[in-house]
Amino acid sequence: MAKRSDRRVDSSERAERYPQDDYEEGSALRKLSAVPQELPGEYPEEQPVRRQRTAGRRARNAQITPRFLIGTVVLCAAMVAFVVGFLCLKEKIIEQNRHIASLENQINDLKSDNDAYYNKVMASVDLEAIREAAMDRLGMKYAEESQIQYYDTDGSSYVRQYQEVPQN
Repeated sequence: MAKRSDRRVDSSERAERYPQDDYEEGSALRKLSAVPQELPGEYPEEQPVRRQRTAGRRARNAQITPRFLIGTVVLCAAMVAFVVGFLCLKEKIIEQNRHIASLENQINDLKSDNDAYYNKVMASVDLEAIREAAMDRLGMKYAEESQIQYYDTDGSSYVRQYQEVPQN
């Protein structure tokens, strides 16, 4: 007879429990007589002992140890600190975006004011009156082609004159 601790079943014992003549092909249900019969005294009284041992293990495993409790508290505190830090950073970003939007509105207002002042100045200037005053009162006249000198610049958009231009 096989021992329960080995977890092996003797094939001759199985043949006694499940007779070969009860086998049927197809999807038919087995007869009730096909259920193995337990022999008296086959398993000694180790089942209650095992249940008591597993119940004791379960009780010990269900207890919260101080080490587990400290670890859980530290983990929860770290998670709370992480979430609070994340929310603070998110709030700072939202506040900075609001500040950027207000600065952009100020820039747009200043640009529109600057354009309005520029248009006002340009509308108030009469270029024809300036040309007449320069030619009549100050004696200015347009330059002739021989008076114009051209210079090549090295990439800048203007030329500064630091001394008199030599006469050729």
